[in-house]
Amino acid sequence: MPHSLRAQLRGLRYKRILEEKDYKRLCKALDNENVLEQIRAEIADLDDAEYEFEGYYKAVNDALQIIDKYKGE
Repeated sequence: MPHSLRAQLRGLRYKRILEEKDYKRLCKALDNENVLEQIRAEIADLDDAEYEFEGYYKAVNDALQIIDKYKGE
């Protein structure tokens, strides 16, 4: 998460505009924002030619496994 955004959130928390639990939840959500980009990149790297022969269901299965891998982190 960019430092300036974290600093703004911290300022709102200091001024008691934002509660501590909301501050932590926002920071955690913003820190995990790039997880979707990692998932998308890994799915895009899958070999398309392999799926022409083995079918759509293998592609969906592999995509779900990638999502589950990042969901566990």
